[in-house]
Amino acid sequence: MKKQHILLIFGIGIISSLGVYLYLRYSSFQKNIVRVAKKELEKWTSLSEKSVNASSTLVKYWKSVGIHFNSNQMQSEAVQSNYPWSSAFISYLFFKAGAKEKFPYASSHSGYFQVAKANRDIKSAPLRGFRINEYAPKVGDLVVYSRELGAGYDTTGFFASHGELVIEIGNGFIKTVGGNVSNTVKSSRYTTNQKGMITKNEHPFFMVIQNNIR
Repeated sequence: MKKQHILLIFGIGIISSLGVYLYLRYSSFQKNIVRVAKKELEKWTSLSEKSVNASSTLVKYWKSVGIHFNSNQMQSEAVQSNYPWSSAFISYLFFKAGAKEKFPYASSHSGYFQVAKANRDIKSAPLRGFRINEYAPKVGDLVVYSRELGAGYDTTGFFASHGELVIEIGNGFIKTVGGNVSNTVKSSRYTTNQKGMITKNEHPFFMVIQNNIR
């Protein structure tokens, strides 16, 4: 067999093995939650939170955290102003993907990221919360930024914040899906450094939540 043919076969083998590795590196849950997030993203094309066609979907998001609104309430300016739904959206993604009791469903992001932070040193924990300079986000993880001046990783209890699900990793960036972003569900792109760590270029990110749910 000619040398060129051997090199070609060898190269194909490496590429095939790499493809299998990239596919297997994510759990079935991680793949499933990304599918759920992308489906929700498509659903919100040309919709906003007070669109009539969005009301039943928002009702389902809130139900995942134990709050029962009806479609008419979702049309209320007062309800939308007093009940931001970004954490309910994240909770719904985990519920729909089959996390069951492994995710702390919450109406505020602090309800799950404080749990993840408390479990950071427990390798078997479903969610582990790290500082942004400690862990590079992977597909299926969550990234969280503060919406309250001076609040961050070491702040305890509730504070205004926002979390999004990582759906793609690229060279120097990640892509995410988040709810209640400009009153809809949107995909965003955020800068990462040479080590793959998320930066504060776009928002004051303070935590990456490692998703170990299987």
